[in-house]
Amino acid sequence: MKRIDFNAPDETITHECESHREGDWIVFHCPECPDYERRINWRTGEMIVKNSDPFIRHQGHHIPEEFKDALLNVN
Repeated sequence: MKRIDFNAPDETITHECESHREGDWIVFHCPECPDYERRINWRTGEMIVKNSDPFIRHQGHHIPEEFKDALLNVN
């Protein structure tokens, strides 16, 4: 078990996650932490996190494939 010191200074490391969709689940993986996974069910709001390190803040976003071109290639 890992111990978290909530009085420690905020020197949290942040990793940017990549995402893809599996059915109703949006799945996030960290390129720097190969065993980290976060799953969010977009219909129910359920979230499952595996192998999270309390000293690393994982963040990311998901853009559905059908909207990526429209959102990322604007002139």
